[in-house]
Amino acid sequence: MPPRIALVSRELHPFIGGGIAPIVRATAQVLASAAEVTLVTTAAHRARHEQLSAAEGELFPHVRVVFVEEPPEGRGHYYDWLQAYSHRVFETLLTAYPDGGPDLIEFPDYLAEGFVTIQAKRTAEPALRDTRIAVRTHTTGELVAVLNGHLATDAEACAVRDMERYCLRNADTLLWPGGDVLATYQRFYGVDALAPATEIPDAFLIHREEDAPDVERSGPLKLLFLGRMERRKGVQNLLRALPALEHADWRLTLMGGDTRTAPLGHSVAGQLSFGAALEERIDVHDPVPREQVGRMIAAHDALIVPSLWECWPNVAREALLHDRPIIATPVGGLVAFARPGVSGWLARDASAEALADVLEPLVADPEQVRALSRSGGPRRVLDELTDPEMIRSRYLALCESDGGRRSAPRRRRSQPLVSVVVPYYRMDAYVEDTLQSIAAQTHPHVETVVVNDGSLRDEDRMLELLADRYGARLVTQRNRGLGAARNFGVANARGSYVLPLDSDDLIDPDFVERCLAALEADGDLAYVGTWSRYVDEQLRPIAGANPGYTPLGNWSALAEEQNAAGSASALIRRSLFDAGFRYSTDLVSYEDWLFYLRLARAGHYGGIIPRPLLQYRIRSASMLRATGAVRWERLRNEVATLLLESTTRWTAGSSS
Repeated sequence: MPPRIALVSRELHPFIGGGIAPIVRATAQVLASAAEVTLVTTAAHRARHEQLSAAEGELFPHVRVVFVEEPPEGRGHYYDWLQAYSHRVFETLLTAYPDGGPDLIEFPDYLAEGFVTIQAKRTAEPALRDTRIAVRTHTTGELVAVLNGHLATDAEACAVRDMERYCLRNADTLLWPGGDVLATYQRFYGVDALAPATEIPDAFLIHREEDAPDVERSGPLKLLFLGRMERRKGVQNLLRALPALEHADWRLTLMGGDTRTAPLGHSVAGQLSFGAALEERIDVHDPVPREQVGRMIAAHDALIVPSLWECWPNVAREALLHDRPIIATPVGGLVAFARPGVSGWLARDASAEALADVLEPLVADPEQVRALSRSGGPRRVLDELTDPEMIRSRYLALCESDGGRRSAPRRRRSQPLVSVVVPYYRMDAYVEDTLQSIAAQTHPHVETVVVNDGSLRDEDRMLELLADRYGARLVTQRNRGLGAARNFGVANARGSYVLPLDSDDLIDPDFVERCLAALEADGDLAYVGTWSRYVDEQLRPIAGANPGYTPLGNWSALAEEQNAAGSASALIRRSLFDAGFRYSTDLVSYEDWLFYLRLARAGHYGGIIPRPLLQYRIRSASMLRATGAVRWERLRNEVATLLLESTTRWTAGSSS
């Protein structure tokens, strides 16, 4: 049977022209002859797909196309709209592969489309047991923002950066194309922050183009800059370098759309236009359709790529396709493209001064540039880097290899005891629902410890009857609050894993089984929680913009500012409590948030199953409404302050 491969990307050619889009389409074309390929893209392209297919015939021969419905505008109950979209991607993949995931799913790193799917795989999603998940380096949104000089700090932007980083770390495989790309990611993110890497060059889409006319190969050196007017593209350094050259016999064509990545968010073209307007050797050209790009390249002696960073740029490969050398900065994939003496020249770095130094002898003697073009070296380099058979064979080898794949165990040899700790205080109207949900667990070894936190009314006498009915152990303490009740319950628990569960909430029958499978599959996880769905007093789902809770985990930097670490109802390794971790008795709410932050400070991180396996009851008089939501700022500051307080020893040491 041929391997099944899913390529997931919001950006897909011909609906989008450049960037990731043509690479994904070319990859599908290369693999279609040897694998069952499915393209998974946004439903925003559906109408255009139908229109082009009707006019031109099948756009993607021998490839299945599956569309992902777009979430509503706004982030809703997610931390960012892109988290919502990644959830839709996950659901679409499950539908597209009802018998279990494909052999390989490839996601782009840009904007974390694979976040929820990777989150599910990390927490032992059965449907992905035999699926390898790969993330390909195209350039993350975080890298783009840094190189464009403005890194936003709002919560949504932080969430997306965290999700990108999660994908890079937790994928089964990081695909990188070559050159200095992997080393750059290692320098920026850290070697230990990346999944095991496999080198497979990006596939290349050769467009049908108009025939290029013969161009006079004499006179001044004709340079072409082809790309967006963007800070990270380095065009500002190029326009500083050229006028400073001793030899003035050069011509430059700038062609590309504008961006607002200049200082203070101003237009880059506007910033550069005054100098370019005064310089008659510079021609600012409007962007042309893709089929005319080859004509533009053929009309020049060389392509100049002065970027601060490039991964595996299509525009450079277009130049090589037309046997034009590349003059470039030594970054990313350009190191592999511009081979001195064969296909181009590399500056020593990305500064204006380094560009001037590499350009000076070429402007003085443009014939050496034209000779390199006539040698056929640029096209030979392209053929080597984009050989379809080489790319295909590496993908097939990846599908066959088990190295680096995180697989869920098919069967556990042991059935460890799980202790569910239920603090109780005046919840006589709801606690039986909670105990019923515990009794219905599919995991066979569960004990229930109910902690009566000093609730001694007549109505509370029924607690003893319920404990007998559902096989729970009932322990009582004087009223000391939720944190103390949880700690007391843990002290009385006998299980290897502990699940705190509020006495008005419910867990789905497979909650314990799913969380336990994730913890036993991955010894690095300290706890595993799930998404939640909000219900009212009668267990009816709460509709509207906030129907549930979709946490990220305590690994997220956002957890320092928002309660993104997870619900208190998570399965936690008992060894952490034995090591001294406790719930705070100083807080009236969010003691679980502080608990997770303390775990994170000690290097203990949790996972989240992206399925709503917890029913979180929102009562009219619940703590969330009565305290948490109303006093949010105060509570957040108390959490931060208690965390800070715990980092200092306040008592003097004993005297010797």
